[in-house]
Amino acid sequence: MRDRIWTELTQAKFNVVFAGLYAERQRMVLRYFNISMLVFSAGGVVGWKIWDNVPFYACILIGIISLFRLVSPQLIMSEKQILNLDAISSFYFNYYNLLERLWFDNEDESMDRDSIKVTFFKIKESEADINGIVNDTLRSKPKTLISKAKVISDNYFKSTFNTYDHE
Repeated sequence: MRDRIWTELTQAKFNVVFAGLYAERQRMVLRYFNISMLVFSAGGVVGWKIWDNVPFYACILIGIISLFRLVSPQLIMSEKQILNLDAISSFYFNYYNLLERLWFDNEDESMDRDSIKVTFFKIKESEADINGIVNDTLRSKPKTLISKAKVISDNYFKSTFNTYDHE
C-alpha cells in the first residue's frame, strides 16, 4: 500500500504543477491572440484611407482576420477551458494534501492497514469527479510542459522528502 500511496502522491503533485503551467501558457496565448486581433482590426478601421486605395488587400486582411476568429476555438483554449484548468489544479492540490496526510499516517503507523486502504480508495474515488473535466479540457499535453512539470515536481519531492524515491 505504501508504494501505491507514494505513486498516487507523486502523480497528484505532477498534475497540480502541470495544470498550473498549462493554464498560465494558455492565458498567455489567448492574451496574445486577442491583442493581435485588436491590433489588426484597429489597423483596418484606422487605416481605412490607406485601404481605400487597395481594396483587394483590405478584403484579404479582413478575410484572414475572420478566418482566424472562426478557427481560434479549435486552436486556442477559451476562457472557460482555462478556468477548468484552474479547477483541475485546485482539485489536485486538495487531493495531494489528502494523500500526503495519508502517507504520513501510513509512515508513522497511526492508522491500521485496513483504515489506510479504506481511506486511500475513498480519496481515489473523489478523482472520478474531475476526470470528465480533465478529458474535456486537455486536448493535448505539450511535451515541453510535461518535462517542466516533471522537473518541478521531482525537485519538490527531493527537497520536501529528501529523495526522488520513497525507499
